[in-house]
Amino acid sequence: MKLKAVLQKLRLSLGKKLIDIEKSKDSSLRLLNKILFLRQDGKIGDYIVSSFVFRELKKYNPNLKIGVVCDKKQAYLFEQNPYIDQCYRVKRKDILDYIQCGKNLCQEQYDVVIDPTVMLRNRDLLLLRLINAKSYIGYKKSDYQIFNISLEQECHFSELYQQALEKLGIVVENMQYDIPYHSTANAEICDFLDQKQLKDYIAINFFGASSSRKINDENMGKYISHLQKIVPNRPLILLSYPDVLEKLKAISKQFDQVFVFDTKHIFHTIELIRYADWLISPDTSTVHIASGLNKKIIALYGDGQENWTHWKPMSKAETHILFYKENINEISPEQIKPEWLN
Repeated sequence: MKLKAVLQKLRLSLGKKLIDIEKSKDSSLRLLNKILFLRQDGKIGDYIVSSFVFRELKKYNPNLKIGVVCDKKQAYLFEQNPYIDQCYRVKRKDILDYIQCGKNLCQEQYDVVIDPTVMLRNRDLLLLRLINAKSYIGYKKSDYQIFNISLEQECHFSELYQQALEKLGIVVENMQYDIPYHSTANAEICDFLDQKQLKDYIAINFFGASSSRKINDENMGKYISHLQKIVPNRPLILLSYPDVLEKLKAISKQFDQVFVFDTKHIFHTIELIRYADWLISPDTSTVHIASGLNKKIIALYGDGQENWTHWKPMSKAETHILFYKENINEISPEQIKPEWLN
């Protein structure tokens, strides 16, 4: 084990001994007035797969107050959700901000906190303790005293949220994701598609969150060439974000019928996927968006079983998966079969 991992393990163990406290078993777990979700990890995909929960809670009780602790950079996603009553912004990795947020939340007197975080850092545990809710529901936290309920089953994270609600006596009737709709972004994408006369296109995302999930420049060209060979009449739209916009524009100029929109935020990406025929992507957030929109998907995943179980696509539409072991560039574009797209 590397020194960094050893030190992290020691820090977490010490923090657990100092911060973790036992909560009494609250017999009024199902008498809910206020429920809080911890989503400060800042991942878009996590928001998408949990989006149905807020809708289902309000369906169960329209007067239930729903709060979410979220990263300041991703707060816009939660704030646009009509079912969420209050967002509490925190700065990731800022322990003082966590402490202040926890003190403020303590005054709110939440009945239940749902925190599906796999690995609790000390600042996360401190935040949980400061909130001082009546009950806590966690994931694989049977060795923590603060959690009244620990969900132990290996399952997709959307199913984990379903189980959490069932523990509260709430039956989830519909697990369809609520994909955000931004009217301005929709209009801008529709204008772009009309101007370029694009329809039945394939949306391609070349970038995952980590370096091992980013397709390199050479392979980007190979993917485009292969797709144009097997589906020559299909336009391709390369999904972008500000840091890679110029790179993708330069690549697109080397080919006919390859387009790049000047994407400013995730709402542009959502609308491009909404009107696409297919999505090809190694990025789970875009895969979950496509799943929520019931789009056909070719997803590129690492072959780790836990990651697959937690984050696999749940689309009802046609879906194909290509797996790699260490790095996404192990996958050859030729593994995308012509019959999939025709």
